[in-house]
Amino acid sequence: MKGLLKDACHVVTLLAAFSCSGCLFASVGTNDPVELRFTYWGGPLEREAVETLIATFNNEHPGIQVRAQLVPINSYVEKMNVMAASKTLPDVGYFPEGSLYPWVENGMLRDLTPLLTGDEANEKLDYTLYQFHDGPIAGGSVANEVINIYYNKQLFAEAGVELPPTKAEEAWSWDEFVEVAKMLTVDRNGRRANEPGFDENRIETYGVSNFTGWIDSFLFSNGGGFVDETGKQLLIDQPESIEVLQHVADLMYVHHVMPKPSDLSTVPATDTALLTKRVAMAVDGQWAMQELGRASVKDGLDFGIGVLPYFEQPATTNYGTPIVAFETGKEGEHRQAVDTFLTYIMDPENVLMLIHEGLWMPNETAWYEDREKIERWIDTPIHPPEYEEAVVDWAKDYVVQNPNYFWDDRQKAGDIISPALDQLWLNNKTAEEVVLDDIMPRMKRQFGDKYE
Repeated sequence: MKGLLKDACHVVTLLAAFSCSGCLFASVGTNDPVELRFTYWGGPLEREAVETLIATFNNEHPGIQVRAQLVPINSYVEKMNVMAASKTLPDVGYFPEGSLYPWVENGMLRDLTPLLTGDEANEKLDYTLYQFHDGPIAGGSVANEVINIYYNKQLFAEAGVELPPTKAEEAWSWDEFVEVAKMLTVDRNGRRANEPGFDENRIETYGVSNFTGWIDSFLFSNGGGFVDETGKQLLIDQPESIEVLQHVADLMYVHHVMPKPSDLSTVPATDTALLTKRVAMAVDGQWAMQELGRASVKDGLDFGIGVLPYFEQPATTNYGTPIVAFETGKEGEHRQAVDTFLTYIMDPENVLMLIHEGLWMPNETAWYEDREKIERWIDTPIHPPEYEEAVVDWAKDYVVQNPNYFWDDRQKAGDIISPALDQLWLNNKTAEEVVLDDIMPRMKRQFGDKYE
């Protein structure tokens, strides 16, 4: 199913179109360019990168002009709802992954199956496609992203601790990880968390941070999760899941190696936290590489990347921003232009700038298998030497697909699960109490017998 889509360039721009890198469709049936609106979100660095990408596309495709519109992520769905009501939806856009299904159910998004899985499309990583109940493919991740551990190498050297493993088969067990985190956690008197007299109330450097925000990978590594791979069986009430939740809470209240919610105001973002030695390790997505890379070049941060610790088997999970085509009622040439832009922005060849900056990972299988492509991806000033083993190989062989890609109740369930887990993270209840007394009864009231 690999290859390129057939060209549909207008005759006037045909020669120019064939000279364009990544151009599959170019101009259309009039002399006026087709105008598309593209909505997205992102911080200053991502905004700069996306605007450069759009400018490049427009220059290469004189028959199509894309106008990018930045919409804050916190108000993105609300903004789309307003646009839908006023029939002013953009043509193409990012979409919050957890909120995708209601738009699929209401027929607001175009089925991208022919574009993303047809014989003439470049093969995408299967786990980056959004498909609910074998229905239409509502979108594909514009970039792949997996979860890793990032760390400050200097702090490991000062503690005399070996750096985190880069190969999944050598990953720390959970107990090994906790012992390392204790050795890296230091109070204001210089005592470490595994030493007598350690003051848990005056911690200068935490061993690790960010676990509660990226917990799926650890649930998967213990055979648990929020829901199974079919999206039809809840797993959050299984002992394997409850065990992981409690172990993560224990990092804060038993081992004192991770900031509690009440401490988070003193812990900056991952790049600054590592640079200022506020934390030694941080769990985060690959996208953190962009900020960390800037910190390494500008501020001298000596950071590294490792694979995650595990319970029963190594595992990570994927996140990604779905890019979708809205059903706007525009057909023909307009649809061709949308497909051209979608094909362009989802082709790693055309977004190498974003990949080299560390913001995105390629979303195509070949970039994890082809030596030449891998070197083009990771041979940059910011990608550390362990990146290939800790990220490329990790993403190729150890990803358990995130439920965001297939669970139709993800948003409604999240509205129940997240606030309930806050009681665990605040140490008000145990994991078992939160799951069995709070989450499951509310899930029953919300979904009835659906998951029995």
